[in-house]
Amino acid sequence: MSDPLLRQWEMLKLIPRERKTTVTELKDKLEGLGYSVTRRTLDRDLDRLSIPFAIEADTRSKPYGWRYALNMHPANIPGLTSSEALTLVLLETYLKTLLPVAIADNLAGHFAAAKHAFSVEHSDSKLQNWLKKVKVLSPGQQLLAPTIDTIIQRTIYNALMQGYQVEMDYLATGSAVAKHYGSVHIQGLVQYGTVIYLVVTINEHQDIRLLVLHRIQKVSLKDELLCPLEHFDLQAYIDQGGFGFGGIAYPIEFVAIFKNGSGQHLIETPLAKDQQIRPIDPQTLEIKADVLDTPQLIRWLSSFGPDIEILAPESLRETMAERHRLAAQQYIK
Repeated sequence: MSDPLLRQWEMLKLIPRERKTTVTELKDKLEGLGYSVTRRTLDRDLDRLSIPFAIEADTRSKPYGWRYALNMHPANIPGLTSSEALTLVLLETYLKTLLPVAIADNLAGHFAAAKHAFSVEHSDSKLQNWLKKVKVLSPGQQLLAPTIDTIIQRTIYNALMQGYQVEMDYLATGSAVAKHYGSVHIQGLVQYGTVIYLVVTINEHQDIRLLVLHRIQKVSLKDELLCPLEHFDLQAYIDQGGFGFGGIAYPIEFVAIFKNGSGQHLIETPLAKDQQIRPIDPQTLEIKADVLDTPQLIRWLSSFGPDIEILAPESLRETMAERHRLAAQQYIK
């Protein structure tokens, strides 16, 4: 390969998709890689390569810059293999919402290239059939994802990535008017089913709050760094019942009888590491385990209806009995 070709290839790799880059920045980076090049040469290269490689000039503000066009699949040297295309399609389908928005933007062309590869280059491959034969579902009733404002999402993800505070207007469930929060410190982000939650502290308070991304009405990035909670660990927070939607929960010694085969799945997917199972008959199991006492547990147990009897603790047994009494009253005429 000639030196100009190598230089042009390195230049193509230096052009971002999530923001513009100037000719001066490209020149400095190429010189850092050992390439001696003038601005005039780079201008000529960019103009010549702009069409085949979907590069566009951004002239909205000075200094003018260059970037890859969003949603355009770039020419690949070499082209995507079928396995690479499959990985990218699955990534976009199931994990795109957890990617920083800038990275998702940067991958937009690759996602488009992967789809193009399957629709044109690998349309008859076994991996194309694989996409039709595998799906990921959440347990429970299937729900449509809420609508999220892309600009708000971009600002929130940028704050999380860079470690800055945000200011926002947030509309809580059941409220008619959004509440203003002057300083929100995002400690983590969790996708729960189709909903994205922000784990935050607000203003100078240290207690953890959960905010739903799609309920944010307005947000702006502040130029102040967030205040991270000392010793906070997102996984530990989840393990302690943070997403049981009742705050940090405490373990209880749970004992119940599952009837009519309703507990068979717990043999393979146990409630806890210390779970104990005692078969009563082929369709009935007694299950003991230490679990967290959360509202989510109550809702899960309620889903079994008459196919479960809570034996312990007594407080949980009474709670479930009262819920079933109230539910039954709604159907008594």
